[in-house]
Amino acid sequence: MKRARNKQAKGDRKQDILNCAEELIQESGLESLSIAQVAKKVGLAVGTIYLYFPKKEDIIAHLTIKSREILLQKFIESGDSSSDALKKVRMMLWAYFNFYKEHPFYHQLVSFYETNAGLEEPEELLMASRKITNYVIEVIQSGKAQGSIHPDIDESEFSFLLWASAVGVIQLIDVKSGIIQQQLNKNTDAFFSSYINMIIRSLKK
Repeated sequence: MKRARNKQAKGDRKQDILNCAEELIQESGLESLSIAQVAKKVGLAVGTIYLYFPKKEDIIAHLTIKSREILLQKFIESGDSSSDALKKVRMMLWAYFNFYKEHPFYHQLVSFYETNAGLEEPEELLMASRKITNYVIEVIQSGKAQGSIHPDIDESEFSFLLWASAVGVIQLIDVKSGIIQQQLNKNTDAFFSSYINMIIRSLKK
């Protein structure tokens, strides 16, 4: 019984650390996060934080896992209303765009490892990424079986290309929305819609 209570206490303390780190990141940004700041906010010694997270990147990794799990759930929910694979892809991309607009903090975490070279993703984080990849693969496979998606599409390669392009387009929107409006006379929603249409055309049989 005592061992179970100790385990529960450790789990609660770990979650408290993550909650405080999330608040700090939302207040000051990812780059300014430090173990010392987290320790001060949660009211623990720095050495205690290190028992749970040897470096700040480990904290970020755990928060990123949460973010990727939320995104995957958004993808699944977006496609529940249709059995058509092309519609699923379209709705999945809109879900990603809405995720970026509604949850900028979580989106920043999702793309953190994509935009920081040299960061090694721990296995648990890789597993969260693979779940998203596998979902995309399943949708493409279902579209090939339905006959709506070209049979020559390599679903594994496409899942990587889709992720890379979606992250890139969102980053472009994030820093160049004014230029998009001026040069293309489109708001960000219309611009992202054009991107989605391009993806759908590339998939059609």
